[in-house]
Amino acid sequence: MLRVTIDARPAVARERTGVGNYAWNLIRRLPEVDPDASYVAWYVHSKAAIRQWRHFDDVGAPNLRERGILYPSRLLERTTRHGFPRVEWFGGFDVLFATNFVPPPTRTGRVVATVHDLAFRRFPETAPQAVTWWRDAVLHTVRRAARLIAPSEWTKRDLLELYGAPEEKVVVIPLAVDCEMYRPPSEERILEVRRAFGIDGPYLVALGRGPRKNLPRLLAAFAALPGDIRPGLVIAGAREWSPDGSDPGPDALRALPRDVRAAVTLVGYLSEAEKVTLLGGAIGLAFPSLYEGFGFPVLEAMACGTPVLTSDASSLPELAGDAALLVDPHDVDAIRDGLRTLVTDDGLRGRLRAAGLARASSFDWTETARRTAAVLHEAGAPG
Repeated sequence: MLRVTIDARPAVARERTGVGNYAWNLIRRLPEVDPDASYVAWYVHSKAAIRQWRHFDDVGAPNLRERGILYPSRLLERTTRHGFPRVEWFGGFDVLFATNFVPPPTRTGRVVATVHDLAFRRFPETAPQAVTWWRDAVLHTVRRAARLIAPSEWTKRDLLELYGAPEEKVVVIPLAVDCEMYRPPSEERILEVRRAFGIDGPYLVALGRGPRKNLPRLLAAFAALPGDIRPGLVIAGAREWSPDGSDPGPDALRALPRDVRAAVTLVGYLSEAEKVTLLGGAIGLAFPSLYEGFGFPVLEAMACGTPVLTSDASSLPELAGDAALLVDPHDVDAIRDGLRTLVTDDGLRGRLRAAGLARASSFDWTETARRTAAVLHEAGAPG
C-alpha cells in the first residue's frame, strides 16, 4: 500500500487562500478516489499538545489520518531554511505531497510538488514575500522533486522556460470548483449580504487586493466610466503584506474623485458563503489580473452564474475559454471599454452567464484528485 503524507498546512489556515482551498479539496477527495493508498494530512500547531485538533473527521475515510505536530508555525518558517524538523521524524511515508510550492523539511527525493504560478519570477515586484531563501527552496524543489504538478499549460511553460524543468517531469492538472458550494445564490441570501455590507444598487465585484490583481488600473478604468452608467464596485480580499506597508487598492482609491470613491466598498476577507453570495448578486466579476497560474476567482464567479471580465494574459484565456470578456490588463482604456460593455449589454451578460455555468461544470475536484493520485503513484513506484 502506497503511503502518502500531504502537507496540509494551507488547508488548515485560519483564512484559507486559493492554495488552501486546493489542499483542502484534495485531502478530502484523494482517499476516496484512491482507496488502496493511505494518506496522512500533516500540519503543525502550537497548541497540538493542549487540544486534539481535528480538521478532517467528517471525511470519514478509513485511509485518511491527521498528524498535527506540536510546533509553532512561525518557528517552522524560520527553521525550514535550516532543514528541520524533518517530516520523516514524525512518521514514515513513501511519497510526500507538497501542496504549496515547497515541501516541509525532508531528505526524501520522492516529492510531488504543486507549483501554482511563477509570478514571483515574472513579476517580482508583485511578490515581496518571496524572500531569497524561499526562492532558493523553490529552485531546489523543482530540481529534486520526482514530479511537478502545474495547474495550467501556462504554468508548465513557465517552469520549462524559467527553471529548465524536464518536460516529462511536469504534469498539468487543472484545478476545479466545488459546484455544490459555488452556485447561484437565492435572492433572499443576496439581500442579506447586501444589507450586511451596506451595498446599494447594482455592483461589480473584484476579488483580491494583492499587487498582481491590478487594482490601480481597474480603479482608473472604473473612474473613467460615465457617471450615469457607473455601478458600485465591491473589492473583497485580505490585505497582503508588503515591506513598505503599501496597499495598492486603498492607495489608488484615495487618488480618485470623491464621487467615485463613494461608489467603492472594501469588504476585506470573505468566508466562502459570503463570497458566493457577493458574486451571485453582482453584475459581473472585474478581474483584470496581471498574472495568474490558474485563476480561481474566474471559475468561482462562473459557477455562481456571474459574468466575467478578465485578462487576455497568462493562464486566464486558457481557463476562461469563450465564457468571459477578455481585455488587455495593461491598458486602462481597454479595461474601461470592457467594463462599459459588461455593464450595459444585457444580452452579452446573459450569454456569458450561460457559458460560464457550463464552463465551470467541466472543472471537477474528483477528477483533479484522480489525476493527482496517479502522479503520486508514479512518484512512489519502485526504481
